[in-house]
Amino acid sequence: MNTDKNLKSISSDLLLARRQDLTNSLPPLDQVIRGSLITRYVKCGKSKCRCVSGPGHPSLYLSSLHEGKTRLVYVPASWEPWVQQRLDNFHRTQDNLAELTEINLELLKRRIQD
Repeated sequence: MNTDKNLKSISSDLLLARRQDLTNSLPPLDQVIRGSLITRYVKCGKSKCRCVSGPGHPSLYLSSLHEGKTRLVYVPASWEPWVQQRLDNFHRTQDNLAELTEINLELLKRRIQD
């Protein structure tokens, strides 16, 4: 259901049902994070460490834009699944909101309120 043309061919009852399904499938909004996981390679500074001549030690960070500035927050390896789930929740929420908007616009064109 991504184009205006497709929505026109769907009954209002089905659009309302789809809207309810999308609303019900939204993740809890307190479990949403916007950003990206990135790996940075950091040199520890020890003179005999392998990182002196190599790329460095991999460290995971959450990169996010906050008040116009990119922020990096260190993510311990054990926290990666927790952060990744919240990033996935954000993307799912964005997708659902986009589709909900399309449906609501079509319902508005049809002058359907609930």
